[in-house]
Amino acid sequence: MALASAMAAIAIDTLLPAFEQMRPAFGLDSDSTRLSLTLTLFFAGMAVGTLFYGPLADAIGRKPLLFVSLGLYAAAAVVGALAPSLEVLLASRFVWGFAAAGPRTLTQAIVRDRFSGTAMARAMTLIQTAFFLGPILAPILGKGLVALGSWRYVMVFGAVSAGVLALWSLRLPETLAEENRRPLTVGNTVAGFRSVIANRTTLGYTLAVTFGFGAFFSFLASSELIFVDVYSRPSWFVPYFSTMSTIAAGVSVMTNRMLRRVEAGPLALRSGVALVVTSGALLAATAAASGLPRIGVWILLFSLANASFIGFFPVAISLALEPMGAMAGTAAAVVGFCTTGVGAVLAAITDRAIDGDVMPIGVSYFVYGVLALACQLWARRETRRAAV
Repeated sequence: MALASAMAAIAIDTLLPAFEQMRPAFGLDSDSTRLSLTLTLFFAGMAVGTLFYGPLADAIGRKPLLFVSLGLYAAAAVVGALAPSLEVLLASRFVWGFAAAGPRTLTQAIVRDRFSGTAMARAMTLIQTAFFLGPILAPILGKGLVALGSWRYVMVFGAVSAGVLALWSLRLPETLAEENRRPLTVGNTVAGFRSVIANRTTLGYTLAVTFGFGAFFSFLASSELIFVDVYSRPSWFVPYFSTMSTIAAGVSVMTNRMLRRVEAGPLALRSGVALVVTSGALLAATAAASGLPRIGVWILLFSLANASFIGFFPVAISLALEPMGAMAGTAAAVVGFCTTGVGAVLAAITDRAIDGDVMPIGVSYFVYGVLALACQLWARRETRRAAV
């Protein structure tokens, strides 16, 4: 499940170091932000894909769809590797994201089939620990593949990784029992989506994670441009990205251990408050320096804000899926669509605003962090009411 959930990250993190070579290959200026569309469209494809995979997984089971999505993932990677133009590359990235939604959505549904409550949150944080170990090596691997031959080698690696996961998944049991499957009709699908959205706990935590990803996705899409164009430190990007991934894995391990002593709800609240505090400090430092703080200060506060969100989102997703039971596939589809699709749109607003300083990052992290905390508090009111 950790490898399945990492498929999206593999498609993203190995490509980031190739941007510098890809710009001249497609006739773009050295400071062009157009390649960020390869990430935005990937996330958009994932958002659309979740709406497809979720209800279908509740109808026919988890395992068959996993193999279908991996086949499409590999095919899109091959098309990207052979892309003769930027337009073909962007189209392949959308399809690639659509395919990557399969492993991502199915992972959450499979874990919910086996666990619930704080136990599910602990399982999710373990998966996230392994998930974040990938980006430690992925940028280094991407840079090595570019140096070895071309940015196209990075795309080929995506197809290879899909094949490896497909072979490994042969040993995976089906986790959705026959008696818990839902007929695949338009009426049932619409009713399922309505049930998910109507649940205040699920909706509140989903919106909280969505706003958090609105900030975090801008980190993924714009960090390379910030190091290269804003701070003129291109050699710092890969080491920082790998270090941040190490920190993320450490935060996930720490969160998993804390869940042995603290319930998921209170821990999610503490992480949400930490996100607001750290992003507020990031905004204050950025504003005090007229949009361009010293790089050491920016890296420190930026990393703390990201670490706070990393401690929050796997626990919050578990809380969002908790009330859904056998409808875990449909619920994971709604959660995935909101967090990936809406989150990508929110991030795109930030990405487009970056022009010579990091003020847009500071503003977005703080605003989205406050909105995420407000949504979480709204969801907790319903949870406490149900407990009473």
